[in-house]
Amino acid sequence: MLRQLLGVTVMGLALAACSSTPIDPSGSEQGNTESDVGSINLPLTTQVKDVAYRLRLASFLISGEPLGAKPRLVKPLDDADKHVEKLPVGSYSILLQKGWVLEKRGPEDKAYVPINAQLVTPNPLSVDVDGKVTSVAFFGFVTTSGDVTLGDGEVEIRIGVQDCSAYDTYTAQLGALTVDCIGTLDPKAYSVSKDGYLTPSFDKCTTGQEGKLRSIKQLLSLQYRTARLPFAKHCMADRYNAFLQDFSTSGVDVCPTWGSQRVINPITPAVLEKIAPSLPVIPDDGLKDDGRPLPAFIMEALKVNSTYAVGFPQGIPTQQGCTTPAECALKCAGAFPGFALDTVGEASVLTDPVAWLLDTTYAGPPMEPDPYLRPGYYHPMSWYGGIPGVQFGEYERFEPCGLDATGAPVCPPEKCTYYTGVHKLTTLQKDCIIPDDLDTCNSYCGPPLP
Repeated sequence: MLRQLLGVTVMGLALAACSSTPIDPSGSEQGNTESDVGSINLPLTTQVKDVAYRLRLASFLISGEPLGAKPRLVKPLDDADKHVEKLPVGSYSILLQKGWVLEKRGPEDKAYVPINAQLVTPNPLSVDVDGKVTSVAFFGFVTTSGDVTLGDGEVEIRIGVQDCSAYDTYTAQLGALTVDCIGTLDPKAYSVSKDGYLTPSFDKCTTGQEGKLRSIKQLLSLQYRTARLPFAKHCMADRYNAFLQDFSTSGVDVCPTWGSQRVINPITPAVLEKIAPSLPVIPDDGLKDDGRPLPAFIMEALKVNSTYAVGFPQGIPTQQGCTTPAECALKCAGAFPGFALDTVGEASVLTDPVAWLLDTTYAGPPMEPDPYLRPGYYHPMSWYGGIPGVQFGEYERFEPCGLDATGAPVCPPEKCTYYTGVHKLTTLQKDCIIPDDLDTCNSYCGPPLP
């Protein structure tokens, strides 16, 4: 069965000019001017083709400085399509309390029926209400009964408030895989489909590394995980389109070839031996976040800086809008934000992927044990790039040593941390859009999937 992604959107709506009764932080209808008031819309249903979904028995605890020491408990009616709550302008935390039930009704069903679901987005979440500009956040669920995406209108609203730098780890790895697969970063190597998804224009790896093509497809499948990565389609496909428009005026007509040159700081057992004692100890109930980042040396050690030799077989073409192969390569690599850091001389480029997105595999003990499985080590994904961190890794991190002759995993999945109000320790899970199609699979760090 397909794994379903359902987003329940929470919007901070602008207050219309005709709005009337203002409220104060205590909830009484006095004391504030009209400009001090906004509202939050809590949609409770969604329709996907001919199947309807609704969230029942939902209780939202809204807290924030404008409400003082008295958080507001909101219990929408079970048969409501949405709930609108007026609030003073300010920043809020919204907690979906335990006890909710997700239900669906198909075209032949007479009534809604409960389905297994897992909340996979941060809870509580943050939303701002300013009475002027719409801000958006949402609760997302994973179920086992199909794939559900939200309408384009709501996605377009979310695009306006998303910082795409959070997706640079994924686009950086896409750049690395592309170089390994076809030996260049030609912007024409990808296109955006009529449905708005980034897709490869090639169907095989010219370098002989066919496994890289599967990893590319797996990484691009993140665009379809709309509950946990609501901006992936925008931050991967739309950014690629925007790059192509800028690139068309760059004066670069031909991109150089790339070849692996040197790994500057490979992740070795000795590196992980040094890192592990400095990682925070995670209690069974999770580690409360104190706002401090991990020691800088940990994150730096988990970035595998590499240099690539770049060049043109026949020399730099005339009339190019760049003067060295490295400068040309850097401009072409702009299609993959986060990948190419800088030039190294005239014919080399420095790159920067992270550990949990590497597709390295191991033979398994006793020949070649997975170094990431050493005691005390875990991928600190919840600390990477700010709360809530990153949730997805390369599929091989779930199955790092492959399968034996009987089809059983040789090594267990690697450990990682995810954030849900506190940092929690778990093992990476196999997460496939289509279970029997490895091209749609990644490793996922989060609460247990249904």
